[in-house]
Amino acid sequence: MSQQIQTMFSNIAPTYDQANHALSFNKDIQWRKDSVKQMLKDGFKPQRVLDLCAGTGDFALAVKEQIPSAQVVMADFAKPMLQLAKEKAGSSNGFEYLQADALKLPFHDMAFDAVVCGFGVRNLDSLEAGLKEIARMLKPGGKAVILEFFKPTGFLTKLAYGFYISTILPMRGGAISKDKSAYNYLQQSAKQFTSVKEFGQLMERCGFKDISVINQTMGIAVSVIGVKK
Repeated sequence: MSQQIQTMFSNIAPTYDQANHALSFNKDIQWRKDSVKQMLKDGFKPQRVLDLCAGTGDFALAVKEQIPSAQVVMADFAKPMLQLAKEKAGSSNGFEYLQADALKLPFHDMAFDAVVCGFGVRNLDSLEAGLKEIARMLKPGGKAVILEFFKPTGFLTKLAYGFYISTILPMRGGAISKDKSAYNYLQQSAKQFTSVKEFGQLMERCGFKDISVINQTMGIAVSVIGVKK
């Protein structure tokens, strides 16, 4: 990832949670919990999980809440985000923290049973390279859970999504963080991101199968789950 984006996320770290909750009308935590719940269907119970682009750790905490025995690694390239994640986790056991680029992770092949990533893959320099890296780190049968803003296709979803991305995101995010440029970037990155269908096809080309899609809040956010071939 570029140094500019890394610096941007480091700068907005102190207000990141407040902005996320305000922007999602306090739905973002539930989106993560629902994503984990979907991952655990059919008796799947991962014991070593990577939270990629972990930010302040909400996805990792959602995993730990539903799988108390899991060992969860939080990886993010912005050190201030990880520091906040550590504060959230407190004295809880079973967490590890790593400052690293999502495209150059220091883990051996098949190191994890599951990888979760919330609102991070659209910031990668190469989406394909990122998905291949996730696949590399997963054991066969392991699951990748991607929660993101995808380009909508349905008429009503387009209306809701367009209003949210173009109006709510830059205005509220900029006001809370005092950094309008950061939330203008996030607005543009969301607008330019791929559709769920295209993303699912790319996941299949990168080593995943059995792709499932779960719409969150009228499809404003979407959880995509793939199984490592």
